[in-house]
Amino acid sequence: MNIRMGGVVCVGMTILCCASAQSNSDTGWVGVWQGELDGQPSVILTLAEDTGTLEGTLVLNIISRKGGEPHIVAREPHVVVGPRTDGNRLTFQLKRLDASRPMMDFTATLTAQRSARIHCLNCGDDAPVVDMTKED
Repeated sequence: MNIRMGGVVCVGMTILCCASAQSNSDTGWVGVWQGELDGQPSVILTLAEDTGTLEGTLVLNIISRKGGEPHIVAREPHVVVGPRTDGNRLTFQLKRLDASRPMMDFTATLTAQRSARIHCLNCGDDAPVVDMTKED
C-alpha cells in the first residue's frame, strides 16, 4: 500500500513540475506590450494566463502618412490564436478581417528583459518590424 501511495505522489509531483515549468516560460510574456511607428502607437499586445494557458489580444493601428504627418486611420483588434513560446520567442496567428485570406503569422522575440520585436511573417514585404516595450 505504501509503495502504491508513493507512486501516486511521485506522478502527482511530476505533473505539477511540468505544469509549473510550462507556466514559468510564459510568464515573461504576460502583460501589456506597446510599440510605435513614426511616433504613433502601432501595436498593443496584451497577454494573460488567467485560465492557465497563455492567451490575449493584439490591436493593430493602421498608420497613414497622407497629408504629411503620420496619423492613425484605423484600429484592428484581434484575438491571439494558438500562442506558443520557445525560449525567447513567441509565435501566434491572427484571423484576418477578410476570412477568405489565410491567417496572419506573427513572431515576437525578446530583445531585453522588457523589450521585444514583433513582425508579421506573411503580411507582405513591407510589413514592418516593430520594437515593443512591456508596460509597468
